[in-house]
Amino acid sequence: MTYIFYDFETSGRSARFDQILQAGFIVYDSALREKKQLNIRSRINSDVIPSINALKVNRLKMSDLLCEDLSSYQMTLKIYNFLNQFSKSFYIGYNSINFDEEFLRQLFWEHFIFPYLTNTNGNNRGDVLNFVTMVHAFDNKKIKVTKNEYGKLTFRLEKLAEANNFDSSNSHEAIADVEVTMKLFDLLVKKNQSLFEVFKQNSVSRNVEQTLNEYDLFTYHSYMFASHRIYLVKKLIKHPVYNNQYIGFDLKYDTHKLIDLDYDELRDVYKNKSFFRKIKLNKQPNILDKSYALKVTPYSDFSSEEIDLKCKNLEDENFIKNLTQILQEESSDFQDNQSQEEKFEEETIYTHNINYQDSMLMNDFHLYDWEEKWTLAEKFRDTRLKYFAAKHIFRNFPEAMPKKIFNHLHKKISERVLSLNKQKYITLPAAMEEADNLSFEIEENGGDPLTKEQLDEYNIYINFLNDYYSQQNPKPIKFDSDLSKKLFA
Repeated sequence: MTYIFYDFETSGRSARFDQILQAGFIVYDSALREKKQLNIRSRINSDVIPSINALKVNRLKMSDLLCEDLSSYQMTLKIYNFLNQFSKSFYIGYNSINFDEEFLRQLFWEHFIFPYLTNTNGNNRGDVLNFVTMVHAFDNKKIKVTKNEYGKLTFRLEKLAEANNFDSSNSHEAIADVEVTMKLFDLLVKKNQSLFEVFKQNSVSRNVEQTLNEYDLFTYHSYMFASHRIYLVKKLIKHPVYNNQYIGFDLKYDTHKLIDLDYDELRDVYKNKSFFRKIKLNKQPNILDKSYALKVTPYSDFSSEEIDLKCKNLEDENFIKNLTQILQEESSDFQDNQSQEEKFEEETIYTHNINYQDSMLMNDFHLYDWEEKWTLAEKFRDTRLKYFAAKHIFRNFPEAMPKKIFNHLHKKISERVLSLNKQKYITLPAAMEEADNLSFEIEENGGDPLTKEQLDEYNIYINFLNDYYSQQNPKPIKFDSDLSKKLFA
């Protein structure tokens, strides 16, 4: 088996609107011997406002981000070409399924590349955060976990590295975090082979589904609100709308009265009580044999007869019928709310399919020179794809855009970044507020020289953006080392 460990440092927390600034990939063989690596960075995109707090964590300055050799577009193609060399691989990161993987999918999708690389064509993916919390929950002597200043367990990667004697001096450097993730993974595998087999099994959605269908009763573990949650769950039904989701019931609760509730009463219980568990197959849930939960209270206090009776109650035909209808109604309400909410193009990765003709044009986009790309982009039927193509040209070769198109996109970006409303991305007013808060913190508590330099450059940069996106008759500007010299000389 080939393992591909990866990590990103980003401009912010939103996979839909922020960008990857640093990307680290290391390929290992089945014995975790390094075969190949890619350590790559990109310039900041002209339409992305980074978070000063993210830059502070990643120790990045705006002058550095403008002077990187590669644009985000060039970095994307290099990442794809690197990963495309490997097949039937196991992609592994830390907190990657909810964070890094979403950034990678968004990156590929907006650059007209198939986004589901990590879990298709024989590839699987796993999240070491799931692995380490599972091991700590059921075999905590095998991994050292420290507590934070509030007395709560902390599973931050750098803290785990420190507690288990891994070098993490360059934490929040993408390639350094990749190396630490691999060392942590290797330790966990060696310390608990049986839970590693569970980890592998749960990394494939169809395996999870097979387990749920084979064993109606199972242990479900999650780590939420700084504590382990271990449940003994009875599988109820596959979600009637979402194919990647199952609904289970936590057997710590009474079932006798539940099955006698009418539809409205059951709906109130479903909405207001935590009796039910949603198992998302594609998020590598920690699903284990029922024996794990039966060792912890309150489940260990139940007799086999009590558990069997609860399971039998939950198979009541009318109860299942009402629950199915409640789930359908919940899904319908959610979709209605979603349809009324205006979505940005970047937010539609999972909601709109792409027609065949456009998919063929997407494959050709990268073959055209910058001067010719807009000619191709005009053939897209899907307006989202036209928008992404325009963004690529605006970021990389703005002088190649027709004046009318350039002005239109500049205005669209201006309306976004100058918005006074709270948005899902960082606006200029929000960036200024972040900078002011950091400045106040430095005045109150002091700050190291790098943080002060970061803040000074950040203020210069966002003031420049404010001027640029306020212009009524803007001219194309390349965001590169020349601009860095003008701003920070």
